[in-house]
Amino acid sequence: MSTRHTARAADTKIAHIRPVRNNAIDGQIKRVLRARQQIAQQINNGEEWMLPLLKRFNSEIEALEEKQDLIFQAAQIANHAAPNRAA
Repeated sequence: MSTRHTARAADTKIAHIRPVRNNAIDGQIKRVLRARQQIAQQINNGEEWMLPLLKRFNSEIEALEEKQDLIFQAAQIANHAAPNRAA
């Protein structure tokens, strides 16, 4: 086998990119969820002035989850594209 064919055969191995959860974002989500739970308890105890905070925390959780989903989607797309690059 020529060196060109050897190089091509080695190149066709599939490179797998594992979709990894982003620990930094996971930590942020957990912190915001804990804070939201505490705010909800205080609102339940009559502290209605905290309603805007609850709304803000809900938006923050939604944004962080969307960011996490996009990172995961990017990893899946990269993983799907890896075999095509090798061919």
